[in-house]
Amino acid sequence: MTQLITTDLVELDQNLGSTPEDVIRHLAGRVAANGRATEVEGLFADAFARESKTATGVPGGIAIPHCRSTAVTHPTLAMARLSRPVDFGAKDGPADLIFFIAAPEGADQEHLKLLSKLARSLIEKDFTASLRAATS
Repeated sequence: MTQLITTDLVELDQNLGSTPEDVIRHLAGRVAANGRATEVEGLFADAFARESKTATGVPGGIAIPHCRSTAVTHPTLAMARLSRPVDFGAKDGPADLIFFIAAPEGADQEHLKLLSKLARSLIEKDFTASLRAATS
């Protein structure tokens, strides 16, 4: 079984651009570069289409862009801690912690379970503080 997230899918203190489009495109590229999607553009298009429907920013400086895509070969979670926060539409301001969920098309239950589990974890202030303090 493929791990959901690996160190190759995590970026710390990076400037990935100034818009959600920039960040999502970069993370889609990382997912594809790690052999978890067949192409960047298809994954990016699906993820950005989802983002365009409803912003994925949540309170606390967090964004969870996500999608199901035919380009995805393995359920994947990529994470970035941004050096320059980006506005993903949360009411309290831009996000510095980005969690990109990429699920294969048709993996509705797995996608929803992952999204729910991640959201529950991110409510814990100690958890998000540890993510912001991590050095590796």
